[in-house]
Amino acid sequence: MRQFTSIIALLLLALVAAGSASAADVTVPSDDNDADSSAIPDYVYAGPFEDNSQIPDSLRRTTFKLAGKDTITATTWYTAWNGRTLRLVASYPRYPQKKRLPLVHVFHGAGGRAVCNQTFGNAPGTYGFVVACIDGTGQYARGYSYGSPQNLADNAKIVQFLRARLPGLRIDSARQVAAGGSMGGEDALLFGVKYPAMAQTIVAMDAPIDMSKRFWRLPTIRQRALYQECQGTPYLAPACFAERSPLTYAAELAGSGQRLIMYWSVNDEISPQEQMPTLARAIHAANPSRPFLIRVGNWGHGGAWPPATRNNEWLADAGLADDGIRADTKHPNGWRIEVDASTDLTDIPSYYP
Repeated sequence: MRQFTSIIALLLLALVAAGSASAADVTVPSDDNDADSSAIPDYVYAGPFEDNSQIPDSLRRTTFKLAGKDTITATTWYTAWNGRTLRLVASYPRYPQKKRLPLVHVFHGAGGRAVCNQTFGNAPGTYGFVVACIDGTGQYARGYSYGSPQNLADNAKIVQFLRARLPGLRIDSARQVAAGGSMGGEDALLFGVKYPAMAQTIVAMDAPIDMSKRFWRLPTIRQRALYQECQGTPYLAPACFAERSPLTYAAELAGSGQRLIMYWSVNDEISPQEQMPTLARAIHAANPSRPFLIRVGNWGHGGAWPPATRNNEWLADAGLADDGIRADTKHPNGWRIEVDASTDLTDIPSYYP
């Protein structure tokens, strides 16, 4: 009888221990906008990171072609922070200019490379400015740099790179624009904060601004790239995610004298309501008297960007063109909000699923 009692006691202890282990292993799902930040994605255990956006080094040569009747595009090279030879693309007016020209630094979207020659067409020659972009490279992921400090530092050398490879260009250092869409918009905001002397104007479109929240919404390949860039999840590497989030620098943006232009769409499922409207409110709250411009429409993610097609609206907003053809929107001109001390951003147009 005593032996039977001992067996029953041992079985009960085993059941209690098993129950405790099961409870410890359960992950309680959290709100969709703020996923379980302590979780480690399964792919971390799936082997070494393979960067699908990786490309071979570029040739050390410079080529020229007409991008339009008034615009030349030069494709050349630069040495990146890690010693790699990558592409530098610049488009500029075909004919010699009598004065120095504004420079537009363009930051590419996630998983991409320097494509400003494809998106600007004849605009540089038509309106008289230089546009330049580099392939860029993150610390671990090439095309998914997500605000990599190394990539931003390379972009800060663009004038230096241009003078080395295209010494005939005359650039007005007091008229520089940092511009980009999606991840490129995130980079443009961060670049403007860290290198204000090289970005008197910032244009950010459809940009993620809180990378801790964005991380959990990314497709697996991009989430893995961002995990590599920060060497962990937002829970494990909060400082890295904060450094790469424009929202972290709302106070700096609120206190700067830079021209700030923010575009987003109510139909954007990629960077929806917790992103750019949140940054706009944070900047306005930190300094209500700080003026900046908001444009809201209903384009698809990145649809308001390409000046080469029908939309030079943001070029006009940035002071690079006299007038702007409006981006696609079902509203006449979309919402155009010139923010000042009297503006109430409580009900600012946002994402409508």
